[in-house]
Amino acid sequence: MKVMDNYIWNYKIVAITYKRFICNLSEKGELMTISEMSLVVTLSASVAVFFIYCYLFIQYRQFYLGLWSFSWALHFIRFAFISTPLPEISPGALTLYLLCNILSAYIMLLGTSKFVGAIISKYWYISAFMALFLSSIAIFQNMPHIFFLMPACLYLGFAYCKTGTLFIYKLDGHGLGRYITGISFFVLGIHLMDLPFLINVSWIAPWGFLIDAALRFIIAIGTLIVYLDKTRYDLLAKEQYYRLLAENASDVIYRFKFVPKMHFEYISPSVKKLTGHSPHSFYNSIRLIFSLTTPNDRPILRMFARKFFYEPDHTLILRIRRSDTSMIWVEQTSVPIVNEEGSCIGFEGIVRDITTRKNLEQDISRLDSLNTVGQMAASVAHEIRNPMTTIRGYLQFFANKREFSTYTNQFGLMIDELDRTNLIIKEYLTLSKHRTIDLKLNNLNVIIESLYPLVKADSNADNKDIHMHLSDISLIYLDEKEIRQLILNIVRNGLEATSSDGIVIIRTFQQSDEIVLSIQDNGSGIPQHILDNLGKPFVTTKETGTGLGLATCYRIASRHQAVIKVESTPSGTTFNICFKIP
Repeated sequence: MKVMDNYIWNYKIVAITYKRFICNLSEKGELMTISEMSLVVTLSASVAVFFIYCYLFIQYRQFYLGLWSFSWALHFIRFAFISTPLPEISPGALTLYLLCNILSAYIMLLGTSKFVGAIISKYWYISAFMALFLSSIAIFQNMPHIFFLMPACLYLGFAYCKTGTLFIYKLDGHGLGRYITGISFFVLGIHLMDLPFLINVSWIAPWGFLIDAALRFIIAIGTLIVYLDKTRYDLLAKEQYYRLLAENASDVIYRFKFVPKMHFEYISPSVKKLTGHSPHSFYNSIRLIFSLTTPNDRPILRMFARKFFYEPDHTLILRIRRSDTSMIWVEQTSVPIVNEEGSCIGFEGIVRDITTRKNLEQDISRLDSLNTVGQMAASVAHEIRNPMTTIRGYLQFFANKREFSTYTNQFGLMIDELDRTNLIIKEYLTLSKHRTIDLKLNNLNVIIESLYPLVKADSNADNKDIHMHLSDISLIYLDEKEIRQLILNIVRNGLEATSSDGIVIIRTFQQSDEIVLSIQDNGSGIPQHILDNLGKPFVTTKETGTGLGLATCYRIASRHQAVIKVESTPSGTTFNICFKIP
């Protein structure tokens, strides 16, 4: 009972001091006691800190700032209970008082974990509930103060110590702010844990308030310093990150200002690679961009400059001359820079080299035109075959007439030429035809073995030979008719490229995820200028060739998503057709 009486007396002193301070603060000449000073410092620090963090949260909308503000608001609410002696407070109000303190500590810990990027255990939430539950039971059972203060003060102490360790060990960056804040949290935690044991000492109560207020004031200022340091550190890191992106990007990033005069405020170093001129050249003269623009495109640039205020998102495509006199295509996209009055004071843009894209567009346009011409030519070629058939029939008819017997050789020559022309037209029509292939799982070796008697007969007729080396391979999707045509064309080309006693070798093997069909001859090879254009129509090394056979092979390979690789030396040529394994 004596301990409880001392405790009641200590709290009465604080309450009376608070009332006296509120009522007589304006009286002149009155000196503040330690108790009054502790209350003034505590109240002032709490109010100042609360409004500082509220202002920061309103300005920056950071979630942890909101948590900190709420934590300080809960801490500030506890002053509503100071004007009433603790024994006179109802159990419900006293429970609310402890709830505000426990919740304030937990939210402070949660906000700090968000600030430093750490994750706190769910047991902090559970232990907060348990501490409040145990304290509430002690309050409603009218137990001595140590029983209801101990659970709450222990939780507050450990929570503040944990918050301090987060500042010291989990916060990135340098500076003494995090150490000062962390140590202050740690000391505050220890100070709160000894409260149940020292509250009965009469002379400690005012000093306890003063120590608590001083520590919280240091924590508030330290947290603010740490926040500002972290913000500055993050801004510097982001600035460095974005600068690295801008300076290492292949596209040119720039910023152009109209005020106080027209000038480039920034140009990324990639402009040197694009134009051949350094950024300093553009800083020194804004007219350089006009001089680089080709004369035919300068009106487009002037029109863009005049219309920019009305169409700021317009995309600009120009041709410019580099410092080495080569011409490239560039594409620019830009956005306006607007001041607080809504006036445009400049623009930011990205310039990209689109020369490859433009060349591709021109190639596609050219190919589209060639495709149209090819379709028309195919129609004409098909119509030509009809009268040729008639002419060939009459030539055969007249060749069998007795009166034209002296012209038999001439008729034979004309019929051969008509047959050759018909063969060219037939191959041309095959090349231009857009047929749908019928892909089925097939064994390439089976197709080759079925063709072997045919190509073997061709080779024997010319005193040449064909060897086969077929390995075990997987099944792949093939159109048998087209693959037969591809093999026949390449094998016959190989036989024609070899001299008497020549050899053509057909191999199949599996490597990685591909099936390879290899056809090798020991001819004299393919000249480089022919090799560079291999697969194009009418490109051939044979005197009597049409140049359409290999073009057909390349089309077949493309339809099978295969790749033809050619290796040619003076001692022979090898065609490798690589098929993907499904």
